[in-house]
Amino acid sequence: MGHGVAVTRLQMAEQLCSATGFQQPAALDVLAAAYASAGRFPDAVETAQKAEELAHTFPELARQIQERLNLYRENRPYRETAISK
Repeated sequence: MGHGVAVTRLQMAEQLCSATGFQQPAALDVLAAAYASAGRFPDAVETAQKAEELAHTFPELARQIQERLNLYRENRPYRETAISK
């Protein structure tokens, strides 16, 4: 992904989190992924940890966030893979 695209995604994710008061776990999950895509792994880890804490009433979301958090701790961005039918 080009640097400009990563910056745009990061800005959009920051705006989304700001609009939700940084209290929406799914929005924070998106922000963490954007941080990781931009190479900002410490920010990705911190943000994903907060998202996971807020997602405690959504077990499946919390599990998915934990999987991505493990990637960020290894300085690896999350990459969505296409599922073929």
